Amino acid sequence: MSRGSDPTPRAAARSVSPAAARRRVPRAAVTAVAAAALAMLGRADRGPAVAPAGALDVSREPLPARPPRFVERLDVRVFQRGNLHAHSARSDGDSPAQLVFAWYRDHGYQFLALTDHNSFLDATRSPAMRVQGFLVLPGEEVTMGAAGQPVHVNALCTKRRIGGGTFRNVRDALAWATSAILAQGGVALVNHPNFYWAIGPEDIAAAEGAQLLEIFSGHPHVRSDGDATHPSAEEKWELALSSGQRIAAVAVDDMHALTGANRHVPQAFPGTGWVEVFAEEASQAAICAALSAGRLYASSGPRLTRIAVEADTFTLWVDPPDVMVEFLDRGGVLLASELPTAEAEASGVGHRAAYRLRGAEHYVRARLTAPDGSRAWTQAYWVAR
Repeated sequence: MSRGSDPTPRAAARSVSPAAARRRVPRAAVTAVAAAALAMLGRADRGPAVAPAGALDVSREPLPARPPRFVERLDVRVFQRGNLHAHSARSDGDSPAQLVFAWYRDHGYQFLALTDHNSFLDATRSPAMRVQGFLVLPGEEVTMGAAGQPVHVNALCTKRRIGGGTFRNVRDALAWATSAILAQGGVALVNHPNFYWAIGPEDIAAAEGAQLLEIFSGHPHVRSDGDATHPSAEEKWELALSSGQRIAAVAVDDMHALTGANRHVPQAFPGTGWVEVFAEEASQAAICAALSAGRLYASSGPRLTRIAVEADTFTLWVDPPDVMVEFLDRGGVLLASELPTAEAEASGVGHRAAYRLRGAEHYVRARLTAPDGSRAWTQAYWVAR
């Protein structure tokens, strides 16, 4: 993690693609919803949210005339584990890229995006960077400065270097980087919004069309959990969702310290956060398509062995079984919480938790918390209204 930025100024943001336009959220909508939604969010250290007077209350909203249905249906049993944010000695990491690739391959990952600062790598064009049986996604951490604040956006699945720049404000930087990434057909990941508290909830909407937002990082300096006066990265994601922005959450380790021997690099170690992508194979085409569509879940510990979204029911199969599963709606409102129950399966005993729509939900997402405090997050699955 470097606060520095490429000193080369960049032009104003380009026009966004049709896909980006579909994700646009009026900035006024974000501002209007932020105050009310933030008050409703459940913080990790305070327990579930309780809606204030006049706020969303699922139990009191009138039921729709037709039965509620999820917009998307899925049944996922195959996952590809990967990390979307890591560094090597090419920028501010402590180890050569080849050793970084080997660590993730040897620890059960199917893919990695090496995202060195303003340094693009496409391993398919460099035989020395190829690793047998392991996918290295094209990547770069677009590293910018804006009014003295660091603004970083990962460019994934892109074709060439983008580089950083210096911008008048955070929103201009986010808009420019996202537009540049999408122009290459890539996937834009807005990184660590709480790094130097640089990216506020209202700024995320400026990243029009960005597919991913980092809500958990293993980096010790990015303050993913927030503090008494700043919302957590998860809460900022919730605010974006509550305003209608369709952006998926990811967890990363932001690895800089593969060995920990160099105390001059950030002591961000591998394996602390990752994503599980919904793809039958770990090919670049399959992984990039899934990332672009937000087809994944994020974790710093708990694992899911299956995710099913049926007409009116959202079901998770959990490993290990002793995790608390919370189902959440807009504004972080708690819909239900439960420990998974055991059930017989063809392969043995599975543990599942399920939520059935009642009719007033806007979307449903799940958050899993293990006894050691580690967590996993599904995406928000929207309800037809």
